[in-house]
Amino acid sequence: MKRFLLGLAVFAGMAGLAAPASANIVSYTLNCDSVACSSPTSYGTVSLNDGVTAGHVVVTVSLDPNTFAGTGAGFAINWNIVTTGGDTAPPLTTVLGAATAGYDPSHFTIMDNTDGTKLYKASPFGDTWEYAIEYNQQGGNAGNDTKLVFDVTKAGGLLLTDFQALNGFMFAVDIWQSPGGPTFVVAAKVPEVQTWLMFFAGLVGLTALVLTQRRRKFARAV
Repeated sequence: MKRFLLGLAVFAGMAGLAAPASANIVSYTLNCDSVACSSPTSYGTVSLNDGVTAGHVVVTVSLDPNTFAGTGAGFAINWNIVTTGGDTAPPLTTVLGAATAGYDPSHFTIMDNTDGTKLYKASPFGDTWEYAIEYNQQGGNAGNDTKLVFDVTKAGGLLLTDFQALNGFMFAVDIWQSPGGPTFVVAAKVPEVQTWLMFFAGLVGLTALVLTQRRRKFARAV
């Protein structure tokens, strides 16, 4: 019975928060729209990978079948970085990735924030985002890009933990809902506290299960 309960704790914890495929990758789901943030609908993901180049983070926005909106009313992505002191955001070096299926880097423009003082809007998820990349294909759904890839770093290097939430949201993305749907901004919510607690409970349960199995093997060997 004890073994069953430990196994159940492991299952509950792991089901509560899926572990990243790699220790260097964290993925956020764009599941909050301007109407109902509690909706379970997934509009895409934003994945962060700091395992490619030391001090750099590769960001991949995947929207398929949705596309980036070419309405000029929003940005392809907005994000914030933890400040190193004061109210000025640290200057970043951002480079767009190479073209791939569903992504043409010439369709995107990195917004200037070299001095760390500019702010960008992503209504209704806040108007003080520090960094943004614009989708420069105007006129409805021009471009049909479903993906955005870019590398970002700063002086001293950048970590996954340097990305900071704004009003409870990690990223804001302006999309065109396919096929033929409306354009609106979606965002990735910070995981709720209880979800993290379930994950850690799973880790505790897994550790206890492993220790119990080792003790039994040792007892049988003696």
